[in-house]
Amino acid sequence: FFFYLFKIIGLKASSLLGGIIFSIYGKFSKRNKIVHKNLNIAFPKLNERRKKEIIRKMWVHFGKVIGEYPNLNKLRIGENILIQNENNLIEPLKKNSNCLFFSAHIGNWELTSHLLIKRGFKINFIYRAPNNKLVDELLSKIRTGYGVGLIKKGNEGARQCLKILNMKGGHIGMLIDQKMNDGVKTIFFNKCVMSPSAIVKFAVKFNCPIIPAVCTRFKSTSFKISYLKPITPHKLKQIGNEAQIMNHLNKIVEGWIKKNPEQWIWFHNRWK
Repeated sequence: FFFYLFKIIGLKASSLLGGIIFSIYGKFSKRNKIVHKNLNIAFPKLNERRKKEIIRKMWVHFGKVIGEYPNLNKLRIGENILIQNENNLIEPLKKNSNCLFFSAHIGNWELTSHLLIKRGFKINFIYRAPNNKLVDELLSKIRTGYGVGLIKKGNEGARQCLKILNMKGGHIGMLIDQKMNDGVKTIFFNKCVMSPSAIVKFAVKFNCPIIPAVCTRFKSTSFKISYLKPITPHKLKQIGNEAQIMNHLNKIVEGWIKKNPEQWIWFHNRWK
């Protein structure tokens, strides 16, 4: 119902309505206990007033993201999307058979692949399928309609990734900021967490650069997508082992969150 309603009323109205709905939901959500716990871990010196402000703005922002899903194809580079450091993306794509990308649940993370698609490159995104099959089908429809290939997390997904990376032009993106129980022990905001390390395994095995990409909202339905300098296979070897590389990537994500704490999804049980 909401998908079709948001699609009918358009991008700006659906973003606004989503923000309003989740601002109300956020006032009563039991997930705020997790949010408070996570904020206390990440920002132990932050005063309560500032924490409450972050929580309020986070729910509004998350609602906006949900509202924007049915209208992702209406977002345009130059109109709604500002690109920073495009060469950090395009040059590695030209030089390498395969590239790996990572981002986090910040801003509207679905947009980080936008420039690749518009420049004619193919990108496959690893994702965790929602428990609700109808929701999964709907999100898959939105994402594939947007031009992104999808790979479900799991053993079958891992085999699919290997197949893609064995082909020229097989690029893979993933979000690395959520807990993965069978991941590698790493540090995130000075506390031990389990992190998904597939990106490191793939980079080492296939000699691929890793490109960090972050999307942040700067007003209403306007976004900035930044591509950081690629982390080359040579640089990965200098950083160290799998856990050390993931710590390095986690530090990059930490920097994004510190700059825009209201735009990260704090209700995920990251440190459990």
